[in-house]
Amino acid sequence: MLLGNALIIDKNTIFRNLRNDRMNFEQLYEEIIKFIKVDTNSSYRISVGTDSQVAEKTVFVSCIHVHRVGKGATGFLHKCEIQRPVRNLREKIYLETCASLQLAYLFDEEKIENIRNLVNKGGASRGVTFEFHIDVGTKGETKSLINEMVGMVKGLDFIPKIKPDSYCASCFADRYTKAM
Repeated sequence: MLLGNALIIDKNTIFRNLRNDRMNFEQLYEEIIKFIKVDTNSSYRISVGTDSQVAEKTVFVSCIHVHRVGKGATGFLHKCEIQRPVRNLREKIYLETCASLQLAYLFDEEKIENIRNLVNKGGASRGVTFEFHIDVGTKGETKSLINEMVGMVKGLDFIPKIKPDSYCASCFADRYTKAM
């Protein structure tokens, strides 16, 4: 959803999975729970990230990637457009990070705890990590923005990741900014 020049992601935002099924966040959360219930003996990595593509307008894709470590993954995405090119790098990365922040906040304490309890049921060797993938890295123009963007993310129950480890933003979301 777009409000002025701000991206808004909330519980009513429409996402789609990789089969093109449309769903709101509550339905998406139930899909995550179903995916985990198939194999509660595995470890999971749940990542959020956003990427954008600039042309005459700017396309943003925010993603949730659920990785059953060593055994596959599923993903969900939301596409939004700003009807102008966002050419300022700081503004572009800030908008991406804010969209991901809104997405991460949809995983409230109860949802995170439910996922952790489901995965941790029956053994201490399994677990789940929540990662926040930011499309900045130590090489290139975005390196000057690392501290600023990572600082925005601190305080969430998510682990901040930058390139080359921020695949949810730099690979998964990136793929759909061009393909949708």
